[in-house]
Amino acid sequence: MEKTVLIAGKELPDGANFASGAVTSARRTLITKNRTDENALPPNGTLSADWNRPSALSARSLVLRALNEFGRLDESVFIFDEQHFSGKFDSLENATENVHLIEELVSSYQYLSMEVVMRTQKKSGEKNPLRLVYVYKSSPSLLECVLKGEKKPSAKPSSPFLSAAASAFKAYAENVAASFVESETVFPLLVQCDFDNPLYSNDNALATWLFGYIATLESLRKPLLPKQKLTWVKAGTKSPGGFGFFG
Repeated sequence: MEKTVLIAGKELPDGANFASGAVTSARRTLITKNRTDENALPPNGTLSADWNRPSALSARSLVLRALNEFGRLDESVFIFDEQHFSGKFDSLENATENVHLIEELVSSYQYLSMEVVMRTQKKSGEKNPLRLVYVYKSSPSLLECVLKGEKKPSAKPSSPFLSAAASAFKAYAENVAASFVESETVFPLLVQCDFDNPLYSNDNALATWLFGYIATLESLRKPLLPKQKLTWVKAGTKSPGGFGFFG
């Protein structure tokens, strides 16, 4: 039976490759789309829905849309692609823009995470657990570039504002995972894909790896230890404690 997944954080059209990877991994997929882009069409076999990031009500509507379409939700994948956001939040000139960044890149993921857990647990039980996945695609910060003496870094450094939002995403994901570390119905998974990772520039391959990795987790004879559940998994890793796809 196909699994169902809600993908949020990298809206269509930019999230099309990740969504395609989900579909080819036997997922019935719903992904968020850019409300202002008329060309934000979903790939074949994919559903899409608007997500007004600053709105808690929009987060609720998005989750209800997924549940109405699928009847259940097996997985929810939240993507924070730091390099992807760098163009939009390169530099903020006033307090109003900074508030906008907080709403777009900090509050939004928190609203949606809470709605996913609350709404799905009304329908889910032990036979249909929720896999809560946080994917952090990192980018070098200005601090890292200065400390390494990189005058011409290979990746555009994140602004101080964006670096702070990324840190907030990671901290929130870690503590949500900690809150469910003993749960029998919600299973957290933390994934980090650094800029020098071969999967960083190939979202289709990243998605294919992710859902394959989830299948590996579900086939384990013994459940992961709490410490393992709270560790960021390097994208490309074959199995817990194993080697990556690329050595």
